[in-house]
Amino acid sequence: MLTNELIRRRTARLAGVLAALALTAGLTAAPATAADPPPIYLGFGDSYAAGIGGGAYKAGPAWIQEPCIQTEEAYSTMLDGENLACSGATTTGVSAIVTAAAYNPGTARYLANASVITVTVGGNDIDAGAAAVQCAASIATAACKAALVNSLAVKLPQLPGKIKAMVAVIKKNAPRARIVLTGYPRLFTANALMTEQQKTTVRTLNSAADLLNGTIALSALANRVKYVSVTNQFTNHGIGSAEPWIVGPEPICKLSYTCAPAGRPEDVFHPTATGYAYGYVPALAGLVP
Repeated sequence: MLTNELIRRRTARLAGVLAALALTAGLTAAPATAADPPPIYLGFGDSYAAGIGGGAYKAGPAWIQEPCIQTEEAYSTMLDGENLACSGATTTGVSAIVTAAAYNPGTARYLANASVITVTVGGNDIDAGAAAVQCAASIATAACKAALVNSLAVKLPQLPGKIKAMVAVIKKNAPRARIVLTGYPRLFTANALMTEQQKTTVRTLNSAADLLNGTIALSALANRVKYVSVTNQFTNHGIGSAEPWIVGPEPICKLSYTCAPAGRPEDVFHPTATGYAYGYVPALAGLVP
């Protein structure tokens, strides 16, 4: 039988053990740390990254030396990131903007601590826009054939080396960032009202987009960065579809009310605001902070 004295002794002993454990816990607990800094997402690239086609034009950051046109409908803006893309940018242009950001007092810290950087670029490097303009009506013209040869046979093979150089610049100046290269949408969707020649044109230009996207994807793999396709998101939403998410050329754009507004000729062959919101944003949503 436990006597009062034995109970008292055991209680005192237990209290001592608990006190020692509490002291040990206090001595070995991890020191309090400051809250982790908020994630930083930066978007670089060409007119597709800048949001052209989605809304009214505006000037980009003043510290970018070259003329820089953007819109508020860029996918980086929709994803609460910073839009540092410029219409007309090439891989070399993106490298120049990244370098300028690294030396600009207002952006250097953000670049160095960026969590995610997305880049949509490559189309201007291979003159994809010129090929689309020349071939939209028909691929049978001499001008179209010359544009396709220039784009796919001459300039596309040079793109992997240019992407490699650009990625190296980004990694150097943003060592903490996860780098994500994106693809481009197919611009056209065939429909039953098209002639066989028009359907052939659609297939040819969409295949050209696939070649560009494939080159970007392989370059991403070779340089150990992420590639994100938007092809599936834009499927059945190209020019010629019942619900296009691409600004079309006249007169076909009048059928879907997706013509470029007056004073915004650059919009043609670019996503609409809907295209950016329902095409690029869902594709990237799981990868950006």
